[in-house]
Amino acid sequence: MLNRRKVLLSLFNQSERPITTKRVNLLLALLALTEEKPSFQFIPTVKGPHSIDLVHDLRAFEKVGEVTMQGDSITIVEERTDPLSYALDEVEQELLLETLATHGSKSETALLDEILAARPFYGIRTERSDGRIEAIRREIRSAPSGLYTLGYEGLSIDGFINHLIANNVTAVVDVREFAFSRRSEFAKTNLEEALGVGQITYIGMPEVGIPTKARKEILEHKSKEELLEYYEEEILPTTASYATKVAELVKTGNIALICHEEDPGECHRSHFSAFALANEPSIGAVHDIRTKDVEERGWW
Repeated sequence: MLNRRKVLLSLFNQSERPITTKRVNLLLALLALTEEKPSFQFIPTVKGPHSIDLVHDLRAFEKVGEVTMQGDSITIVEERTDPLSYALDEVEQELLLETLATHGSKSETALLDEILAARPFYGIRTERSDGRIEAIRREIRSAPSGLYTLGYEGLSIDGFINHLIANNVTAVVDVREFAFSRRSEFAKTNLEEALGVGQITYIGMPEVGIPTKARKEILEHKSKEELLEYYEEEILPTTASYATKVAELVKTGNIALICHEEDPGECHRSHFSAFALANEPSIGAVHDIRTKDVEERGWW
């Protein structure tokens, strides 16, 4: 079992029942402040911090009958769960108990106050308007205009969306030929749903992807560099009309081309974005988000 799911079941087991999804998000966000490697990450929403991974975990638990959900309320089904299966190590258990002892009896409003005091980023979509939240909103609005690129490799779905939000991206263009991933949260349907929670529009553009057949045949005997050379020579010349579509999208706000690879130099998105900029100078500039180190701001 994923460690974060052990944390989640332990939280259910040691909290009042039923518990609301909002309260779970708030308590886990407070727990994350104390963890060396947070079990969950969160995106900012109108209600404060919200974890997409948490949504997926709840669905998985509900599917196997380990929790029941009625509206916003969650109840653990004790007869379907074995406490030994989700036992935490001593350090994690102590952190969870300390979080519940300190915050477990507080109202949701008080919990949100605590979180925003430590992580004002989570308040940017709420109605809160204190100085630190407003400063982050202004910084996001001042993100350079143009076309962005982002690979999800090594990122949680929540971290991925936060990178987009931090750069004021309003829509993504998925340049994978097939919007499928071994990580289900990045498959088209789940990804589109998650981006919607982050107020980001999903657009599929499989026509500019690398054909699966060519990828398989070339990588079987040749290098990634040769695959990208093939893309430059055979695919890019056919994508001018899609470059125009991207340019039109950029006029409406910051747009990000998304794919898998973390390093843009190993991904065809960098080649298509350069091609689009050369053919459509109105795009202005191309920025790869992963090379900007936005996480150093400490927003999430």
